[in-house]
Amino acid sequence: MCAQNPPDSIPENRNLLSPQELETALQTPSNRDKQAWSAALIGVLVLPLILGDGFYLNMMNFIALYTMVALGLCLLVGYGGQLSISHAAFYAIGAYSSAILCLRTGLHPLPAILISQGICALVAWGIGAVVLRLRGHYLAIATLSFAIIIEVLLREMPSVTGALQGLSGIPSISIGGFSLDTDMRFYYLVWPVALLLLLFALNLVDSRMGRIFRAIREGEGVTTLFGANVRKYKIKLFILSSVYASLAGSLFAHYVTYISPATGSIMFAIEIILVIAIGGYTMIWGAMLGVAAITYLNEYLALFAEYKRMVYGAALILIMIFFPFGLLTTIKNSAARLVRAFSK
Repeated sequence: MCAQNPPDSIPENRNLLSPQELETALQTPSNRDKQAWSAALIGVLVLPLILGDGFYLNMMNFIALYTMVALGLCLLVGYGGQLSISHAAFYAIGAYSSAILCLRTGLHPLPAILISQGICALVAWGIGAVVLRLRGHYLAIATLSFAIIIEVLLREMPSVTGALQGLSGIPSISIGGFSLDTDMRFYYLVWPVALLLLLFALNLVDSRMGRIFRAIREGEGVTTLFGANVRKYKIKLFILSSVYASLAGSLFAHYVTYISPATGSIMFAIEIILVIAIGGYTMIWGAMLGVAAITYLNEYLALFAEYKRMVYGAALILIMIFFPFGLLTTIKNSAARLVRAFSK
């Protein structure tokens, strides 16, 4: 075959974007996230005036707490590609560490919460350095084993954790003598914290480190060839993700003022995995939507509580089979394809 001579000129392609248009297009999702975050902040400030102090405000507080856990898991699984079932354990570590520091040493809740995050980060570093050598289902089994160990320790150490009776009388968070001991007062602490963690997650996935995390998810070998220390970045993400869960656990302990081994149960771990399966593994906003869906579902299906494990297990299996990228992600992508089809 004879080589063809290159054309003297390249035909104009009117679908190509100029550098300025390309830069604008690349920045659009980030700007959209910032606008959505600002709208969410305004909504958070206004919502208590609509709901009032009662059942729905209490539910909103729990949505904020569980959103923090789901955000951490979304970063780890969706962007880091590390399937972990240990977030319920870190949630319990945060709750019990903060409660024990307050009850046993008389420490104020705020420094107790900060110290608890340091304890969680240290535990996450130790566990991550070992289990993150594994991948896929092996990693999931290893982290599940860790969660089971923590749950057993909570039940079998009565002198420290109160065993099945749990710990009661945990002091509420107070700032300058002002106690956050009502749903309304706690709301204006937990939701700003949740939204700040959401904003941090949005900025992280858009940063250089976020791109490294996504590269690790796609292929650790290729990422290593480009000079990234894969093991170091995986441990960093695991610690960050675990601290998200631990902080939520600490706030939970000082909100309800009572904790028991059920705080870090395996069922809670399954619910959080189901949350990101619904919200989409790589949709940061989807984590919050998934939490809201599961929280309201738990309340309105209380009559079928004994079948909850079976229903959630079946739902998780079906979503993973038919919607491998997450339910909301699949719906979003399908809607985008329909819009493109009708716009032609």
